[in-house]
Amino acid sequence: MPHIIWCGNKKWNSGFPEKTLPENVVKIAGNENIFTASIIYGIIPFLLCLLIIYIKWHLLGTRTVYPALVPVGILIGLILMPVHELLHAICYHKEQTVYIGISIEKFAAFAVCHEKISRLRFVVMSLMPILLGIIPLTVFLISPSSPIISAICIPSGIIGMLSPMPDYMNVHQVYKQVPKEAFVQSQNDGFYWFG
Repeated sequence: MPHIIWCGNKKWNSGFPEKTLPENVVKIAGNENIFTASIIYGIIPFLLCLLIIYIKWHLLGTRTVYPALVPVGILIGLILMPVHELLHAICYHKEQTVYIGISIEKFAAFAVCHEKISRLRFVVMSLMPILLGIIPLTVFLISPSSPIISAICIPSGIIGMLSPMPDYMNVHQVYKQVPKEAFVQSQNDGFYWFG
């Protein structure tokens, strides 16, 4: 497991210690408006969530949700945001340092490591937090019909599937631009790749 440093609340554009990049790096082009672009990457996961709900309710023939507990499911999904970042962090090598924290001004959490990782490890690292959506939606899908389970698992699962929207975007950009055997390294100004 890498060395993880909890930073607490930090400004969103705070810089973190960078590792020197080699000379032959190429900057990975990204979307300028990350918010709008990442929303686009949330469409398919959201539709998948709706499909899971439809399958469960269509197969059972009943729609059972205890509305008073829906806020609990939302709260659980939000509380798990630092776990989302921890799932990113554990994918780095044990000698690397990952900074984890929150930015209250952006209502977001972050995990930052400016050290190189392989393209495959970058993809795995980026997609690990999807587990926070897959697990509650799987529990919802395979459990007996219960309005309590539905009210908790549906909103927390949707949050878990949608919170990696910027990560889905990063994976798509890396797949489009980075050769299979290359390394990816982030800096305070974006992502770079090199062979």
